[in-house]
Amino acid sequence: MENFELPLVLFTLLTQIAVGMTIFAALRQWSTVEGATAQSRNEWLTIFALVVVAVVAAFFHLGKPLGFFRMLNNLGSAWLSREILGFALFGLLAAVTFYMVYARTPNGLLFKLTAVIGLLAVFTTGMAYSSAGIDAIHNLLPQIFFLLTVFTLGPACASYFVGEKSQGLLAAVLSPTLLASLAVRFVVPFAWLAGNTVTRISGQNFLTSPLHWIHLVVLLAGFITVQRSKTIPSWLPIVLLFGELLGRIAFFALTVFSSANLGGLY
Repeated sequence: MENFELPLVLFTLLTQIAVGMTIFAALRQWSTVEGATAQSRNEWLTIFALVVVAVVAAFFHLGKPLGFFRMLNNLGSAWLSREILGFALFGLLAAVTFYMVYARTPNGLLFKLTAVIGLLAVFTTGMAYSSAGIDAIHNLLPQIFFLLTVFTLGPACASYFVGEKSQGLLAAVLSPTLLASLAVRFVVPFAWLAGNTVTRISGQNFLTSPLHWIHLVVLLAGFITVQRSKTIPSWLPIVLLFGELLGRIAFFALTVFSSANLGGLY
């Protein structure tokens, strides 16, 4: 944290897109099971590819990449270890699901299981970053931020793999999620200003950062677009991805550790 943590930005963002797409693929599983169309195969290939790229990116965060297996040493006490296990299982299930869809033998139960494991993995990510050493996010905020990303970029990116009939469902989910995300991300930095010295610094960092405000503008533009058109234009997922990328960089770079005020008064 407090750095431009590109490996973590990519890992968290890409895995959350993959989980979001999986959820909506599972919700549409009846049509996918019946057809196993080229679109559904491409969708699951994209989900699996996102997980692979995310895992590769995460390796660049490790001091000793060849010792990656040690990340599972503390499953009983460390949320980071549980996060790694969760996404390993999610990636394995995504690979199996892609194979079954490609072989035209998809399984609706497997779709649902993959989506549930993905959501649990996102939960572990939220717990891993609600660190006691970072006052501003030592709470449920990481969970909220990450789930908002799941239900923003999930339906947005899933729109590339559905027909017109399913666009309405995705837009109906995306529109209120964009509004909720806009409200939460606007209010939170102001709420931080009422906290202790370190929390206040985080709030000030966000409120003076172009990253934060551009992210909010993107969310607002996305909400207005979906509300007016009741569909998801092909350009919108790309714009939303750009906004979420800036927001995730802000999350890692602008929230400060308690040590920022080491020796000072609270």
